[in-house]
Amino acid sequence: MSSWLEQLAELYEMPVRDLLTRNLGLVDLWVPDDLDYDPPQAMLAALAERTGVDLAQLKAMTWVGWQPWLFDMLPVPAQAAQTVFDTYVRDNSALLAPDEAGANNVAPRGKRWRGPWFPYWPPHRACPLCATDSERGRALVWRLPLMTGCVEHGCRLEDATEVTLSVTLGRQGPGPVPSEGPLATVDRYTYEALTTGRVALPGRSVHAGVWFRLLRGLLDEVSLALTTRSAHGRATLERIWQATGRAERAGLNTWRPYEHLKPEIQEAMLHAAGTALHLAADGVIVPRGRLASALRPPPHRHVYDGDQPSPHRNAWQEAVTQLEAALRLARTDRGFARQLLHFLTRGCRTLDRFEVERVFLSGAGVPAEFLPSARELGREDLT
Repeated sequence: MSSWLEQLAELYEMPVRDLLTRNLGLVDLWVPDDLDYDPPQAMLAALAERTGVDLAQLKAMTWVGWQPWLFDMLPVPAQAAQTVFDTYVRDNSALLAPDEAGANNVAPRGKRWRGPWFPYWPPHRACPLCATDSERGRALVWRLPLMTGCVEHGCRLEDATEVTLSVTLGRQGPGPVPSEGPLATVDRYTYEALTTGRVALPGRSVHAGVWFRLLRGLLDEVSLALTTRSAHGRATLERIWQATGRAERAGLNTWRPYEHLKPEIQEAMLHAAGTALHLAADGVIVPRGRLASALRPPPHRHVYDGDQPSPHRNAWQEAVTQLEAALRLARTDRGFARQLLHFLTRGCRTLDRFEVERVFLSGAGVPAEFLPSARELGREDLT
């Protein structure tokens, strides 16, 4: 929302605050410092009316508009922080068996946990290639430690101030840095969730809300102390950190929630989470969490091929073949047609039953004039 409004205000050559008050006819409107969080409904309604942008689309440009997919609730009350953490993070295990992560206090030393994905040090990032296009703005999720790159351009996000100075002053920077490996995998899945509402994981397709909770659970699991886990959990985490080429837990000594970690450690955790996704898909590690089935391809299941047809013809097939041959002959041979009708009606006791067999032969293509009546066949006994 803030990026879009900055572009609009620039077109009218006025500050954003003036655009949202006098220009919208809302002189007394309180303009929040963070327009991306939960802007006043009056402001959104006026913007929808003046710009023609659907109100639902405007809400999706704010954090509140991403409930309940990305967030369970906003804001998270201090007294509900631990419950929200346990529900959002710990109840969505991926690598470790359910409840193996244990319990941790998300608000040590009075530092309040604001909820999943809201960082203690908010990043201010931009895509160096998107910034060169005056019609493109900044993505909302770039303000969260959720992605490290721009999926559309395949490059890493950079400090927004440096990017802006590079574009406005024409500075020649080092150029975009490609996003690669596990970090690019996490970004691709997250981008798919944001743009389509679903994510095609190796095991199955999941809803975007499931992906955000699965990823947050992964980030929590790779941050845990290895010595307090089960033998299987410890071996799994060791294998993941070895594959990243980084120190275990990125050198973290004391556990803290992901949102309270420094940006460089958050990136290391995202790298470990992406590595875990690769290892699980390749069968190198075996996830045991509640959402483990989404991480690994389903096992091959043999499907019964069915019984092979017998090479020997049975009695029914022989009877069908003989009947078809008899009908072919009866269609051209009056005498044989008469004999066939006599054979089929030999057991008939009523005239109605006789006519049923006669109609059958007629419907099978035997000319009606080839089929005598019951009287002509001498069946005076029919009632």
